Amino acid sequence: MSNTFFILFVIAIFVFAIGKTIYYFIEKKKIFESCRQSNSIEIKNISGTIFIDGGNRKRWEWCIFHLLINENSIFLFTVSFGLIPLKIINLLFSNKNRKNTRNPILLREYKIEKNNAVLVYYPDYMIGSKRITLNNLNQEQLLLLEKTLEGKSRRFY
Repeated sequence: MSNTFFILFVIAIFVFAIGKTIYYFIEKKKIFESCRQSNSIEIKNISGTIFIDGGNRKRWEWCIFHLLINENSIFLFTVSFGLIPLKIINLLFSNKNRKNTRNPILLREYKIEKNNAVLVYYPDYMIGSKRITLNNLNQEQLLLLEKTLEGKSRRFY
């Protein structure tokens, strides 16, 4: 009996991961069709981390990001463990322009360093902050992020 339960549990985990992956790619395709602007820029396969500071509870996740940079927002498509997609994060530069966005969260601060960029936002459901670090960016990608974020969000040093 316990052997059967364990096998069903493992199968359920695999089915859930497959279902979540299919849903993620359908949502990603919808976003590219409905939210992509003519001057959008796409950056793929950026390694990075998400640090969640929820007050007493802190969590760290290693992810791979795909970015879609629009005029008024950045879409971050996160993938964890190389295969399992986590979520789609839409960081908005200003509440004035919400065109071509989906469930946006206001980007509060950013910091661009030598090889990485740090984006900080505060979700509505959480007291603490979320910090996304995009690692191993080349100079072209750093300049592109700098140009996109300049004057649209608060910079911290």
